[in-house]
Amino acid sequence: PDLEAAIANQVRTAGLVNHPSWTLKLIQLFETQRVRHGMMVLGPSGAGKTCCIHILMKALTDIGQPHREMRMNPKAITASQMFGKLDVSTNDWTDGIFSTLWRKTLRTKKGEHVWLVLDGPVDTLWIENLNSVLDDNKTLTLANGDRIPMAPNCKIIFEPHNIDNASPATVSRNGMVYMSSSGLDWRPILQGWLKTRSPVEADVFNSLFDATFQDVFNYFSHSLIPKMDLLECNYVAQAVSLLQGLIPKREDGTEVVRRHLGRLYAFAIMWSLGASLELEDRVKMEVFLRKKGEFELPEIGPESRDTMFEFVVDDSGEWQHWKDRVPNYEYPRDKVPEFSSILVPNVDNVRMDFLIDTIAKQQKGVCSWENKERRRRSSSKATAPNTT
Repeated sequence: PDLEAAIANQVRTAGLVNHPSWTLKLIQLFETQRVRHGMMVLGPSGAGKTCCIHILMKALTDIGQPHREMRMNPKAITASQMFGKLDVSTNDWTDGIFSTLWRKTLRTKKGEHVWLVLDGPVDTLWIENLNSVLDDNKTLTLANGDRIPMAPNCKIIFEPHNIDNASPATVSRNGMVYMSSSGLDWRPILQGWLKTRSPVEADVFNSLFDATFQDVFNYFSHSLIPKMDLLECNYVAQAVSLLQGLIPKREDGTEVVRRHLGRLYAFAIMWSLGASLELEDRVKMEVFLRKKGEFELPEIGPESRDTMFEFVVDDSGEWQHWKDRVPNYEYPRDKVPEFSSILVPNVDNVRMDFLIDTIAKQQKGVCSWENKERRRRSSSKATAPNTT
């Protein structure tokens, strides 16, 4: 009961929603760590693995069991950088990142618990070296002959997407907690974000998402083919991030009108669900949204070849064509620029820059598949011989 109360308090403090299926994983992780010193928290990105670990650690700290973590990505470095390297000419030993952290766990204060989290894909190049750590020996054996025992207050946790590259010997030595994508749908993520908004905005967006998002997502999942496989929670998180960056902040403290918020919601749906679609599927998605009749979409003439993806919501809440935002390109007269540095503004790169900036200004990671393709094509053109 004390732990459950501490979990509820930490969830509330973090601004999250106490979702029953997700909270169950917290309890399962707690029970697993009581009987295992090695654990794997499996699941796709966005399922809540990291948040689950952090909330449990803070909850255990609240009930008098201080916990802290040391986190690293083993896939980002080589095996020698992870465990250490022996110089054969001088016989000097240089500790790696993991072995350094491992030694630090032996110097922790009495009563303090340390979780060593390996956050990255499981690879046989490094995980097989940890079999002696995960079995009953609890000892890290290094190439210089050092045998470092595991601290009694230390746990080692792996946080991978899957265990395709893990051997049965490794899997059998770990306690498993699987974070399924079905355990976290879009509603808790939306509710957690709405807690940070004003009551008026929360009421408007709650009604809009409840009325349309599930139907649109069902059509998207069954009738369209996205270029990337993402989870339901990823799409709603992208929509929420766009709304967070797009909702204007009024200096006079007045609320944004409902019509403006409705158009921003339509724009967020375009570039969360629609962003991963090819042009043909984007047209199908627009037809579905217009038939549904609950979205504030731009008016497009029957003879126009434009789609809703050619429009953006301006600061006044009106639909504006992207071409109206494309600045004129002026070739520099005082110097000859390198060909590879020339980027002539057009609708595509202005639109991508706007979307990337909307997410990046919130200090969130962003990667655009279209932007990567555009840069690749630009690079290939830049390296081509100049025939002019």
